[in-house]
Amino acid sequence: METAEPPSYPPAEFRRRALARGVDLLLALAPLILVRSRAADVLAAALLLFGDSLFGTGRSLGKRLLGLRVVVPATRRPAGIRESVKRNAIFVAGLVPAALGFPLLTSAAALLVLAVLEAGVALRPLSRDLGRRRLGDLLAHTQVIDASLALGLPETAVTEQPRPAAPLASRARREKESACVSL
Repeated sequence: METAEPPSYPPAEFRRRALARGVDLLLALAPLILVRSRAADVLAAALLLFGDSLFGTGRSLGKRLLGLRVVVPATRRPAGIRESVKRNAIFVAGLVPAALGFPLLTSAAALLVLAVLEAGVALRPLSRDLGRRRLGDLLAHTQVIDASLALGLPETAVTEQPRPAAPLASRARREKESACVSL
């Protein structure tokens, strides 16, 4: 795994992040609670995978309700669909028991275990230097911050480096410059 870049702004408060994750997990489990079918399994997986981009760029329902946003620190932009899928893929594993026909409580317990493991990664001392990122954030190179901070983030402009001159052009320029100096 690559080393993650240190964040350039403070992470969101852990309690708010945990509450937002709880809301998102309940939203994803809702189709399984209401209807037990393959379509409900697929919908629940999609709600988990794409959750961070369903209610605005870098926002799930829980994050929107609690004023949080997922950003990519390297670009200082809200996370998109690709980052959402990367950071939430681990939670889809919690839906496997329900898809295999086990009781819904089994999937709920699996999701709870995964959430606790993710929280453990986010709270360990080393990750505090990385903006209290959970495993999904480290894999997707994202960070959850207070949405009010995200509004004031300046966009980093991508600047192109000038191309080096071709060797023949450089030689012609040197000859021209030496001819001007000798005059």
